[in-house]
Amino acid sequence: MSHEIKPFDCQYSPQFAELLTNLNISLVISTYQAGKLITLSPQDTDKLVQLPRTFDNVMGLAVKDDTLAAATKYNVEILKNDTRLAPLYPNKPNTYDHIYIPQATYHTGPLALHDMAFLNDKLVAVNTMFSTLAYIDDTQSFTPFWQPPFITELEPEDRCHLNGLAIENNEIKYLTALGNSNEKNGWRENKINGGILMEYPSGKIILDGLSMPHSPRIYNGKLYVLNSAQGELIEVDVKNHSYEVLLKLDGFLRGMDRFGDYLFIASSKLRHNNETFKNLPISETSFSGIIAIYLPTKTVIGKFEYKMSVDEIYDVKVLPDTLRPNILTTEGVGKTAISFSDNYFWAKLKENDEQQPQGSANQQNQTSTKKPEDSFAIQLFKNISQEKLVTDFEPLLFPDAIDNLKTGSFFRLNTLIYLIENNPVGALVFEVKEDRTAAIHSLFILPKFRRFGLATQLVKQLEPLLASNNITYTEVVYDEHLPQKTAIEKLMRKISSVNLLTKD
Repeated sequence: MSHEIKPFDCQYSPQFAELLTNLNISLVISTYQAGKLITLSPQDTDKLVQLPRTFDNVMGLAVKDDTLAAATKYNVEILKNDTRLAPLYPNKPNTYDHIYIPQATYHTGPLALHDMAFLNDKLVAVNTMFSTLAYIDDTQSFTPFWQPPFITELEPEDRCHLNGLAIENNEIKYLTALGNSNEKNGWRENKINGGILMEYPSGKIILDGLSMPHSPRIYNGKLYVLNSAQGELIEVDVKNHSYEVLLKLDGFLRGMDRFGDYLFIASSKLRHNNETFKNLPISETSFSGIIAIYLPTKTVIGKFEYKMSVDEIYDVKVLPDTLRPNILTTEGVGKTAISFSDNYFWAKLKENDEQQPQGSANQQNQTSTKKPEDSFAIQLFKNISQEKLVTDFEPLLFPDAIDNLKTGSFFRLNTLIYLIENNPVGALVFEVKEDRTAAIHSLFILPKFRRFGLATQLVKQLEPLLASNNITYTEVVYDEHLPQKTAIEKLMRKISSVNLLTKD
């Protein structure tokens, strides 16, 4: 039976997943043609996992620390990674190690933003529509700060198809464009052989006659450029205005990032209905995917290829120390993530319900008895004092644990609160000790909510929190004679891998 091709079907060499695993990285790619931001990550050394998210006409990407910026058709979306929220992701708990949450949207209008980068706490973008470099922030659509010397006015005319940005030591060094025209869409007249590499800020042309160049990058003091329409990775000798072809590849190359000794280069299919491309050497071999290259030997060591859905890729970025990332949009569950100071939790909102989880334990008498799935949230309070814990949450504490919590000596107390219809109905109190072990001091659900498995959900939320902090040993602190002890231990053993120790 033949394999039925499905959306985003792909194939890849056996070494690709193993390489990402060994490097402890994932990749994020942008495909404006499919309107997706896609993460590629290793499930194990043999299998890759991809996660497509919808972003309208997404092109340029920028990554710095825990921040990801993505240029879409009309906006730039800023997403922040929160490793605390990742293991608690409601749809798939204990699955992700990083999760990028929508944090800000800059409305730019249709600028066709290409390469982007964070420089000196500012977001810099190649504004292709206006043939300029620009800052992107919340002050205006864009703030231009440089243009090629041959561009005389800033008009929305895509005069030279400015696209690529090379940075070294946090400074812009070189740029690429598909031509040096000062007329509207003038670069199109000689698009295959009119490409240029410019020096910044002088605008001096280092190379011309390039074949639709993209993605200039400086690695270890060497300048690399993708001579896209020829499928070439080239190394530029700036002093002598020349270049060497390091590799000839099979696709239209656009998008490149490096990790250690490895390059990851994105490839796109040629538009075969375009007469301009039919005589190119890659006209019959172009494909959409990612090529992994070992730079010291200039050797292709892995290849990922789409069979369906994705034809054109613009950018690829490495996400370091990340083996299973998730990226959320402002729709659906993405809008329920909340983090502030030391607190973070997910809310589940009813359709068209924009209320935010709030309330205190003293509101519990006003709570309805609707099922938890109607509207719930779990909130974490970190490093809470004993006095505040008992004062604010006494109705949610296990009765026999209250005296101990009032008088005992603890290193670091934390509380997970379960809210329904924005009102607290249950709590799990745990201590993180100096020796990096943990102790559960109270697990309590209001009586009329004990039919819905809320205690199970609280313990399920606790385990990834502890695991993310390298805590694998947990004791349950209850007296031996308490009837609740057996039930709690049974619950813990059923859904958790933690070790159990009871207090005599």
